[in-house]
Amino acid sequence: MRRFIVFLVASLVAPAQSTLPQGDGVFRTTTQLVQIDVAAQDKNGKPVADLTRDDFELFVNGKRQPIDTFTVTTPVPPAPPVALARGTFSNKQAAAEVSQGRYTVFLLDWRNTNWQLQSWAHQQLLKMLSETPPANKVALYLIDNGFQIVQEFTLDHELLKAKVAGLWGEVQAPVATLDQAEQDTRETVTAFQDIAKHLAGISGQKLLIWVSTGFPDRTPHVPPPPGTPPVEIRPNNGPSDAASFSIDIDNAVRILGNANIVVESAESTYLFAHVSPDTGPTATYPGPLREIAERTGGRYFPGDNNDLASTLSAAANDRAASYELGYYAGDNLQPGLQPFEIRCRRAGVTLRYREGYYVAKKPPTTPAGPLAAAHDVLERAVDAVSVPLTATVTRTMGNIPGIVLRLKIDPGGVTLRQDGSVWRGKVSVLTRFASDVGDQLGDVPLDGPSLNLTDAQHERSLRDGITMRFSIGKLPSEAATLRVLVRDEDSGNMGSVTIPLGDLPEL
Repeated sequence: MRRFIVFLVASLVAPAQSTLPQGDGVFRTTTQLVQIDVAAQDKNGKPVADLTRDDFELFVNGKRQPIDTFTVTTPVPPAPPVALARGTFSNKQAAAEVSQGRYTVFLLDWRNTNWQLQSWAHQQLLKMLSETPPANKVALYLIDNGFQIVQEFTLDHELLKAKVAGLWGEVQAPVATLDQAEQDTRETVTAFQDIAKHLAGISGQKLLIWVSTGFPDRTPHVPPPPGTPPVEIRPNNGPSDAASFSIDIDNAVRILGNANIVVESAESTYLFAHVSPDTGPTATYPGPLREIAERTGGRYFPGDNNDLASTLSAAANDRAASYELGYYAGDNLQPGLQPFEIRCRRAGVTLRYREGYYVAKKPPTTPAGPLAAAHDVLERAVDAVSVPLTATVTRTMGNIPGIVLRLKIDPGGVTLRQDGSVWRGKVSVLTRFASDVGDQLGDVPLDGPSLNLTDAQHERSLRDGITMRFSIGKLPSEAATLRVLVRDEDSGNMGSVTIPLGDLPEL
């Protein structure tokens, strides 16, 4: 189970920066920007990389929509990080990466895969990372008793290989009853929901490579009894015989699609594979693998060969050239699916994209408060960038070692309103410690220190930015990283920076 503790570090002790005064020149809208990842291929299956906005036509619910935003996305490695002094960390470069970068997740689905096939997939993933690793940032996640983080996004292929090499499989019980099949399916969909929430801070391209034999979408065949010799693993095909399975697949597509996550599903088996009934499921379920991939704009790669490493490489490079189209959806849409149709004016080009955008039947009865919103941001895969900030961290030695944290927030990150000769506002600062596998360590309610700045302090903040100093004592023993979050209480904008604790300078 993932654990979390959020520590409120201190009160604000220095001036803050004002945004431009709010006035008639500020445009506000309740419309939402909906982004669609589109892959384009020619008649030979080769990527088409030279299309422009004018080559596309977008229809939503049968009505033509203007393409308000257009981006060509290619798997170009991120720019090398700007060198900072030891103990100094910033989220400024992340702002461009999360909006324009490409993020690939390898999702190993232990929950639905026989242990022997887990082991084989594990070896094939290592081979792929050694021979043809993706050029962009890659993360490694598991579905096994829920969503688990093995390694967060990194460009360090050696680190990824070490994390993969250290994995141990998990023997799952054979799926024998309809109740068990429905439970496995619900657990998988819940994991997809958690992953979508975790990746919510990324507006760039998100590719989820689901390595699995699929979750049940029908009443399972009776598995062979324990002690039976290995049997050939076979697909359990055919129409679903329970409405609940179709609902679960629809929910998975809705969750992943609205998060603009493209699923590339790789069936984790090979030609004439034989597995022991004592090591888990003895059937594959291609239906959910194919349907979820295709309905989110991705591809299904069947296990019809003996080279999963090449399949994984092909999945990671499936969108070698793609496009992101965006339009602003209104605020009075009918609940349900808003289907997309995207046409290309150039002859011979085939497009792949998700099926549509889902509008909830009704809004949540209780809107999420600032504490819940801050927790969501603290749990995301990447740092929030709406409030740019830089952190300088040093260790303190003594009977109870701790750290001293100095923050500097760039102008425009915090809202202040003038009240006579005083500038007023509220800023909250939280920290979250995490282990090296993303387990979070604690929780304290969100606070909002008040800001009351004189004109002189305000002018200094315009020139030098916001500076804060905090002392944090007795770090959690398992802590590998510290994430610091700054929230502007007026606008709700947040920024965060993640600090590795392994190599900090000492005071």
